[in-house]
Amino acid sequence: MSPFVDLRTQYHSIKTEIDDASLAGVPPRERVVPVRWPGIQARTAGMLVLLFVLTAAFRFLALKFGFVNDHFEYISGGRQMLFGEWPTRDFIDPGEPLMFAASALAQTVFGQTLFAEAMLVAIAFGLAAAFTAAAVRQLTGSIALAILAALFEIAVYPRTYSYPKILAYAFEFWLYGRYLARPDLRRLFAIAAGVAIAFLFRHDHGLFLWAGGVLTVALNRESTSWKRPARAAAVFTALVVLLLLPYLMYAQVHGGLWQYFRTGVEYGAREASRQWHVWPRIVGDARPLESALVYELYLLPAIAIAVVLAGRAREDARAVAVRVLPLAVVALLVNVTFIRDPLNTRLADAIVPAVMLGAWLLARTRNASASRALAIPIAIVCTGLMGASVLAVGHTRDEIDRAGLLGHTEEIPGRFVERTADLRARFTDYQLPSRAARRLIPFFRYVDRCTSTTDRILVGGYLPEIPFYAQRLFAAGQEYFGGYYSSDANQRFAYDHFRRQSVPLVIIPTDYQQEFDRRFLLVAGYVHARYAPLTDVPVDDGLTIHILVSRDMPAAARDPETGWPCFR
Repeated sequence: MSPFVDLRTQYHSIKTEIDDASLAGVPPRERVVPVRWPGIQARTAGMLVLLFVLTAAFRFLALKFGFVNDHFEYISGGRQMLFGEWPTRDFIDPGEPLMFAASALAQTVFGQTLFAEAMLVAIAFGLAAAFTAAAVRQLTGSIALAILAALFEIAVYPRTYSYPKILAYAFEFWLYGRYLARPDLRRLFAIAAGVAIAFLFRHDHGLFLWAGGVLTVALNRESTSWKRPARAAAVFTALVVLLLLPYLMYAQVHGGLWQYFRTGVEYGAREASRQWHVWPRIVGDARPLESALVYELYLLPAIAIAVVLAGRAREDARAVAVRVLPLAVVALLVNVTFIRDPLNTRLADAIVPAVMLGAWLLARTRNASASRALAIPIAIVCTGLMGASVLAVGHTRDEIDRAGLLGHTEEIPGRFVERTADLRARFTDYQLPSRAARRLIPFFRYVDRCTSTTDRILVGGYLPEIPFYAQRLFAAGQEYFGGYYSSDANQRFAYDHFRRQSVPLVIIPTDYQQEFDRRFLLVAGYVHARYAPLTDVPVDDGLTIHILVSRDMPAAARDPETGWPCFR
């Protein structure tokens, strides 16, 4: 029998069981039941729309100083896709294809300026706030707690490139809640689709949310035997694999899955060696509230699990466990992976499962009976402490001020016009992500005058913003040669692409010169043999950028402003 026929048989065999599942016997306060009062539905929908609009507007206005250079990995990769080059096939991808694709889509819709990425990021954070509030509303039944959770998420102010770490988790947690409200096959498929989308944004997101989905599906199957929950989890996993199968086949065709995952492991290992998990001290720490948030993020899932275990003898224990344990497990996985140095940029990434669990614990405190007099003051103090940590990590007041929201309200519409103009301009000084980019503006203008749009630039160090500002494709299938992707297979991939491409110019910053020569022997050897120094651009006392020019490409003329060779 075909495995696909067998899978379909399993589907139908459990479909009736899933459709017959109900919340009978669960106390009303523990049910996740769709709201049936039009007034309440309208109020909730209005709240979600308002959250989306306000969050998106805030994140857009707060881009006064543009994007950090880390974000240009995705902007430059997205631009590469606009010219027909695809991750894995044409350039090395560590396992984040939808990050590039989302940026490419934004640039297609809004134009090839930073305004496009600003719209993408603003919309993504707006949706994340709305889905977080919706998920908390499902979990607790409280609009007030939904708004509070969303405000914590907004206030912690994750970095712009972290939008999938917020949106993918908020969306998937909302899908968990929808499934538990009515566990049918269509909603099971929706959870699987959410996991697949998260996986394609970054593979560990998909793995973490798959683990939460397995628990959601399995724990919802009331049974004295392990077989029914295991079968439900297996069908869910099969759905995820089927949804990802086209992409896995694509990766297999273009280089092979083994090499693809080896590249991802190489990238992860290199990241871990540079920035690993930290347990900071609080007493005597220069930023105690920031350090405290590390422990608060771990305490929330630990307390939630303890509360679930303490109530395991209650009639509603399974209904509580199926809603809370998946969130707690995902929270722990996220904490272990995301909480790394530097804390001030990493801590915000773990906020979504934390605010979900925090809101649920506050709801339990509100519903407590015997211990309510003690529980409520403790909950207020803990919420206040975490709120202070969130404000410290997010530098929330500074971001609100940067957005221009502390001045006169009548000036706010003008802020949108100003920000749009800045983001659409190519060289707005305070939008440039690095001193290197500022110093290279004359070089970018030379590139405009003297190279073709089909020419490329090889970047021999971590300057992912260079291809974007030069408005040229990056060479050799790598955005930059900064210590990653130096395996033999990846070096051969880069070398083979490099030799076939038109690359008149190479940029090597001095802080990466030794690493480039040592780790990328094939590419570095080719550069040294076929490129000659053109000029050096001093950036500061510790950094100079070497610009090299091809010896093999004949110059059509000399640039009148610089005297450098022109290739068109």
